[in-house]
Amino acid sequence: MEVEYIIEKLGEYLGGIDVEKVKKTLNNKSVSVEKLIGIPISGDEDLEGLECLRIKAFIDAYEEEEKRLIALYRELKTSGVAPSDMTPLKNKIRLIRKQLRVYKEMEKRCQTHRVSQAVDK
Repeated sequence: MEVEYIIEKLGEYLGGIDVEKVKKTLNNKSVSVEKLIGIPISGDEDLEGLECLRIKAFIDAYEEEEKRLIALYRELKTSGVAPSDMTPLKNKIRLIRKQLRVYKEMEKRCQTHRVSQAVDK
């Protein structure tokens, strides 16, 4: 799911990568997911469920990083550091928030996948 999202959104910008070959590889789920995301797969596990867990872990990590950087920013601001000196920190916070938006969009796809699976059963 995560790789498919990246292919859909960034496929035209992935120079040198054969997007169709990656999509074809994804059809052989157990081997491809194991190779692409590095999670060992055993038997009949729900591969998309594992990807959703991985996405959730990234969201948690980025949220913690965002909290830490915002606390640092506030501390520097109260200690009198010039705003121009905090530009790299602001850029890092902006990058973390951008990553969070991407992973939260992927998490929404996981939730819709779970709902559609529940309806199918």
